[in-house]
Amino acid sequence: MKNRKHSKIDKLDPPVREAVDEMIRAGAYYREIVDYIKSHGVSVSTASVGRYAKNLMSTLDSLRMSQENFRAIMEETERYPNLDVTEGILRIAGNRLINSVNEMGESEIAGRDMDALIRHTSALTRAVAVKRRADVQNKEVLEMGLEQFRSLIFEAMAEEKPELYREVKKFLKMKTEEV
Repeated sequence: MKNRKHSKIDKLDPPVREAVDEMIRAGAYYREIVDYIKSHGVSVSTASVGRYAKNLMSTLDSLRMSQENFRAIMEETERYPNLDVTEGILRIAGNRLINSVNEMGESEIAGRDMDALIRHTSALTRAVAVKRRADVQNKEVLEMGLEQFRSLIFEAMAEEKPELYREVKKFLKMKTEEV
């Protein structure tokens, strides 16, 4: 993982740095930004502003790409109600892994660290297993809660409205026999 660089601009007071970020996004000349920073008591070069601007724009581009990808995942999960966001992300990760391997030539595969590929595949498999286990546990908890709720309702109904309880019980028995 690449460490983030900390420039003089990164260390500016937040309101000043936010103004610099806004100036960069608005397309201000680096010289104007240097002058603005100097007016706040810090001396920087136009090259420093250029590097900072390049990193900022790269970060913003990555953020926009991530937001677009997440929006696409959300649209897919809305289209398929049984697919949740985690499942969508796992499918995308699995697909990228498979596509990466498929795009490699034989010589490229031979030169690759297969242990790393196996670790990535294993991590993805574990993530899917953990998600499925959590889904099963959530379903069991929901079913237990529903059963407890049902029991409380029927107990209260039997005690407070015995006629209604007999009718509901008879109706449920009839529907169960139909099934």
